Amino acid sequence: MSTMTSGPTLFKSVEECLVPASQQQQETKFVDGSWHLGRPGGGRADYEAGPRIAGAAFFDIDDFSSKGPELNPRDLPHMMPTKRLFAKVMDTLHISNTDTVIIYGTEGCMTTPRAWFTMQAMGHPTDQLFLMQGSLKEWEEKGGKIERGFQKALLENDLTLNDDADEAPTNYQATESKGVVDLEYVKQIIVDASADAGKVGDDENDAIIIDARGSGRFYGQAPEPRKGLRGGHMPGAYNVPFDTLLQPESSGKFRSVTEMKQIFSNAGVDVTAKQNIICSCGSGVTACTIAAALQACGRDPTKTFVYDGSWAEWGSLPDTPIV
Repeated sequence: MSTMTSGPTLFKSVEECLVPASQQQQETKFVDGSWHLGRPGGGRADYEAGPRIAGAAFFDIDDFSSKGPELNPRDLPHMMPTKRLFAKVMDTLHISNTDTVIIYGTEGCMTTPRAWFTMQAMGHPTDQLFLMQGSLKEWEEKGGKIERGFQKALLENDLTLNDDADEAPTNYQATESKGVVDLEYVKQIIVDASADAGKVGDDENDAIIIDARGSGRFYGQAPEPRKGLRGGHMPGAYNVPFDTLLQPESSGKFRSVTEMKQIFSNAGVDVTAKQNIICSCGSGVTACTIAAALQACGRDPTKTFVYDGSWAEWGSLPDTPIV
């Protein structure tokens, strides 16, 4: 089965995004998916203070996540939400399964693909989910309508989530998360490759691991931003720093498909590979940039996965193999 597709691009220019906004198309929803490493709650604070795209909602990848000892025993950051939580969020944000969703970020934000990937993983149709290629600043400069002044962003605590099985069904029909793998899955890939005396990804039944962290962290030469993590990388992983796939000084715009394919190739990754590709990073955020780039290059999204715990989990454990 081919791993390449010819569906619609997941990227939309600011000019393309201005069309449904100017026509006030009710079925098109704008979502601010901003997140900033080292600035907890920064995306939410920026959204609430404004400016923001007129009528846009805020999707908080930290808050709309699995938390607590039962769902997240290692207390890892922004783990994929439950099906019920995601559906409740989408209902409250007035987003339906048939809506077109365009995700954007504030100036300097390069992590909106995590919000995009979360929505895709939880069941929003791939052909109705897009990343705006351009920042809020560019949107305003090109005549896009904005709002100023305080606007409260939704919190999980604002929602009513009952454990009662008789709880009223949601309008939004979410799925269990797809395209996400856990620690045990990744460990097994590495164990199997080691047992076969081969490199991870050599066998068609194997998988390829791509690490989106910078080369210094990948090779254990630069410290991890989170305390208590070992340095290095998973055996057999390929290093494609996420920011190499973005245009320099572009606030998150992706490079051309031709350029991205060459970057993957230079790193030793064939985007048409039959094997599954697993994307990892520091905590599951910039791994989604890799997933978005692969999908933009035409790769079948059902053959690409994100290791949700990523290095925040792998590097924190004493027994995970690291080189």
